[in-house]
Amino acid sequence: MQPRERLRAATRTARFAGLLTRTLAQWEVRRRLTPEDGIEEARNATKRRLAGQLLDLLAIERSWEGTLPAASGPRLIVANHRTALDIGVLMERAGGHFLSRGDLAGWPVIGPLARHGGTIFVERGNQRSGARAIRAIRRTLSEDKTVIVYPEGSTYRGDEVRPFLAGAFSAARATKAELLPVGLAYPSGVEYVDIDFMGHLGSIAARRRTAVSVEVGEPFGVDVAGGKTAAVAAHARNVVQSLVERARARAAG
Repeated sequence: MQPRERLRAATRTARFAGLLTRTLAQWEVRRRLTPEDGIEEARNATKRRLAGQLLDLLAIERSWEGTLPAASGPRLIVANHRTALDIGVLMERAGGHFLSRGDLAGWPVIGPLARHGGTIFVERGNQRSGARAIRAIRRTLSEDKTVIVYPEGSTYRGDEVRPFLAGAFSAARATKAELLPVGLAYPSGVEYVDIDFMGHLGSIAARRRTAVSVEVGEPFGVDVAGGKTAAVAAHARNVVQSLVERARARAAG
């Protein structure tokens, strides 16, 4: 990393941490002053604003194709997963409740923010944790809220979309949630693979800018492909793959 890149990374990382810390303090006050029936709206507004600020701070250039319609009931957004930026990119537009790795709940500042934001945590490879997460997704969807998941279960390099885990789709079937597929494409070198979070953040912060191309597909119901959970998950995976390919072609063009 060149000296200019190191300075850029250090400056942006410090501002990133400061923005998170301020937002946490502000939310602690706001949630005490907000009536219970207004908490969800206030939570989503805070998440959207914070996500946009963080993406701007890191010079993430977002290019969207397709609309993200307002949800009129339970909605499960499914996307491929390549970098921690995926969370901010979708949060800025959708708000919603994310399914996230379990250890994030204990991270300084980010953990409390995620808990306040209604994040659903799951321990990878732990069946009991997985079952609890599916119940939490089902409960959240039954309240007509939006849940965002990355059903590949981890982050990967490249544009190949790995098979989708079926758990979230089972919760969607139980609540008759609408499914909304999204595909994301990034330049190489920003993947969150074989690196810790601070190293990942630093590598992105060092870049002058980073472009992300986002393709939003058409929503579909849980009765697609015969309505069986595995078939719905496979259909969603195929749709997201085609969206990723369109996003990549648009980014390259």
